[in-house]
This record gives sequence, C-alpha cells and structure tokens, in this order.
Amino acid sequence: MNDIQRRPVNTRSLFWGFTLIGLGILFMLDRLGIADVHFFFRRLWPLFIIMAGASRLFHRRSVWGGVWLIGVGAWLQIATLHVFGMTFESSWPLLLIALGAGVILRALLDAVRGRRLDTATEEHHEQ
Repeated sequence: MNDIQRRPVNTRSLFWGFTLIGLGILFMLDRLGIADVHFFFRRLWPLFIIMAGASRLFHRRSVWGGVWLIGVGAWLQIATLHVFGMTFESSWPLLLIALGAGVILRALLDAVRGRRLDTATEEHHEQ
C-alpha cells in the first residue's frame, strides 16, 4: 500500500544548510548592530576550513581529506589567534609534525585493516 521509500538523510546537505543559516544569522546580527561580524571574520576565519573538514568526516571516501582540512584549519586558527605566542612564522613546524603523524597513523590503520581483510579472506576460503 505504501510505495514511499525512505532515503537516508544527506548529512552533507544538512551540515551546509545549518552553516548557511548560521552565517545568515551572523550577518543579520551585524546589520542590526548586535554583533561585530568583522571581528569574527578577522580572527575566526579558519573555522570555515575546520567545518569543511568536519563535513568530510561523515563520508568514508574522504575521511583523510577531512582530517587534513581540520589539521590545517586548526594550525591556521592557532597562528591567527597567536595561541601561546605562536605566529605563522614560528608555528609552521607544527604542519610537518601533523603531516608525519598523519602518515604514520594512516600506515598503522591500513596495516590493521589489511590484517582484518586477510583473516576474513582466509576464513572465507576455509569454508
């Protein structure tokens, strides 16, 4: 009787929809003189890169791309806000550290995943 099929919710569209609503609210508050959006964009612009990375985390094919965007966005935010006195010039080695850690983590996770796949393949052939 009921031919309506339910589709999964597109999380990427929801994420960006809520992001646009949030930006619209910020600009409206700026126009009404309630908030200073210029401060937000001057100091917190790397959050957009972090949000783009967060939206990619929900899709298996682009998880690593999301992790990298979050890492780069976090570094940019640290340098922009001068956390612990860091600037772009003094904090660039953090990118090398994050890159190295990401390469190691990915290699370790791929090795563990490969062992699981090998075990599953062996069990399948034994049956």
